[in-house]
Amino acid sequence: MKKKVVVIGSGLGGAAIGALLQHQGRFDVTLLEKNNLIGGRYATYEKKTDEGIFKLDVGCHLIANCNNGTMGEVLKRIGKNDSVQWSYARRPKPAFYFLGERIDFPKEVNKLGIPNEDLFNLLNLMRDVTQFTEEDLKKLDDEQVDMRTFLKRYTSDPKALSLFSFFAGMEFVIPDYLTAASEWIVCQRQMSTNKSSGYPIGGCGSVPRAYCNNIEENGGKLILQAPVKEILIENNEATGVKLEDGTVHPADIVISNAGFKHTVLDLVGKDHFSEEFTQKVESYEYSLATFQIKIALDEKITDEKMIMYIGEEIDVDSFDRQAISEMLARGEYPEEFPIVFAPIVSNMDPSLCPEGKQLIFAGAGCPTAAQGFDPKKHHEKVQNSILNGIKNVLPKIEDHLLWIDSSSPHDIEKFAGESGTVIGIAQTINQVGKNRPKQELPIKNLYCCCADTGLHGIGGELAVDSALRLYNKLI
Repeated sequence: MKKKVVVIGSGLGGAAIGALLQHQGRFDVTLLEKNNLIGGRYATYEKKTDEGIFKLDVGCHLIANCNNGTMGEVLKRIGKNDSVQWSYARRPKPAFYFLGERIDFPKEVNKLGIPNEDLFNLLNLMRDVTQFTEEDLKKLDDEQVDMRTFLKRYTSDPKALSLFSFFAGMEFVIPDYLTAASEWIVCQRQMSTNKSSGYPIGGCGSVPRAYCNNIEENGGKLILQAPVKEILIENNEATGVKLEDGTVHPADIVISNAGFKHTVLDLVGKDHFSEEFTQKVESYEYSLATFQIKIALDEKITDEKMIMYIGEEIDVDSFDRQAISEMLARGEYPEEFPIVFAPIVSNMDPSLCPEGKQLIFAGAGCPTAAQGFDPKKHHEKVQNSILNGIKNVLPKIEDHLLWIDSSSPHDIEKFAGESGTVIGIAQTINQVGKNRPKQELPIKNLYCCCADTGLHGIGGELAVDSALRLYNKLI
């Protein structure tokens, strides 16, 4: 007899583990999603306007490894490798604007004014990244070596260190002095090998949608607008879930994609765990968040596919990421945001907007609601700050602007029903490897499958990593 599995949440981790188990044949999966959109933070929705239909992502995304990463691996395992098409960030490759100058990175890295000796050492760094063993990475974890400390083995040049700090912020949404060096090495090695960063055709939601379609095609169930109130526990064993409307779904296995903290503290409750365990759960810290704006233009103004912008006003010699984070937490936002990440998604997938129009996503780091973001005070201020920042690279935006949609950390948390709006539990020096939250909770037949319990990866790939590892355990 097949085991009944209830999965809570259709985010990447939940959709992926549901598809893998249903395809395997020994499980009968019911996936419950609180919203009427599939995908959680990777959902894509339609905006109907006088100009036509635009497809917008809940988050601001570029996928690090596309079909060559964990997302593609799941599609291969369920026999749906061709169900998602990918557009790579190539021809042109990502545009990098550093202190006001466009740099073809890494070919024109000499334009940064980094001394030749340091450039040579950075080349050695990239070589070493490919040669680190699992033992080397474990040592970095055990010694809790952060990315900045690790990079200082190769260079002390402030421009070089600032450059890598910006990359840490974009990839892990935390400062380099908190980012685990081991995790940066693993992810950098993957991207250098795969060379397949890009965007899924149809929007980011096309990936979890493909997983959910496969669940239904193989006889499983997908139920939308089914918010879970609690996970049912009897004799320290998960027996099912109860929805907010009182409906009960019995299960042999319960898998939560609702975030580690939310699962333990809210859906199960502290009473079912030891005080030591709940204190540990409460101690985990989230990454910073991002504020994202979706910019619709009445015509195409650029051929770029992705822009990374670091403003001229940044003094790299005295650059202090911690001071910037503290400034933002106080609600002090600059007139022009100095660091902006902007995929021009319609150049990778023209189907996202009506013919002749252009769609740009632009995002910048900011605190979560818990870290100080106030939607009433800060929303418009941050939106304008990011827009002014990207105007330095694309000044024609102002002349061709149709409208702007924006998503604050508050908006995304409200939609997802959980905190940790980007990565979730951050990949800091004390929250990776053996210190990462475990998938198996101390309750029989209860698991957590999401980015919080992923071991390696950037953003959504971290959640799918969790799904692949949990699948291997369950079969």
